[in-house]
Amino acid sequence: METEKLDGKLLLEQAELGGQIYRTKDAWRKMQIFAGVLCCLLVITLPLGIWIIMRAKNARAGLTPEGFAFTYLTVVAYRWSDIESFSVGDMGASMYGGGLIGLAAASAVKKKTQGLKGPLYFKIKGKKRNHMIPAHTIENSLEMAMEMERLSGISFLTGEMKNQG
Repeated sequence: METEKLDGKLLLEQAELGGQIYRTKDAWRKMQIFAGVLCCLLVITLPLGIWIIMRAKNARAGLTPEGFAFTYLTVVAYRWSDIESFSVGDMGASMYGGGLIGLAAASAVKKKTQGLKGPLYFKIKGKKRNHMIPAHTIENSLEMAMEMERLSGISFLTGEMKNQG
């Protein structure tokens, strides 16, 4: 395993040039901007609000033959050779605080979500903790996942998911 860290910003630029960039959904971006505006109403949280708005506008995932990068709160980049496994998560009531209202919210979001219905988890070789890309917030998330499968050589999508696209 290579120990040299990938430059996420450079990887995103390469992905942009190669046409393998996946932006976040407009509705998700607008919701984050709204949350940032609400934070700006209080003077104390003004810097947080501005930061949320800036990051929501720049959130995207990029794929290259070398690896992938995702940016929202921070930029993360990994080589395909560093990835041990991928798995597709599912949004459940626990993501919304549980209970009947959480279950109803999760059900409503699943019905309206096009592509992957939850986050995309990945495990780094030699690490215990799983990492996540919120794939359900990305436009063309199923196309992105199929391209990730092709580039990484790791099969993780079910036949049912592939038939959705």
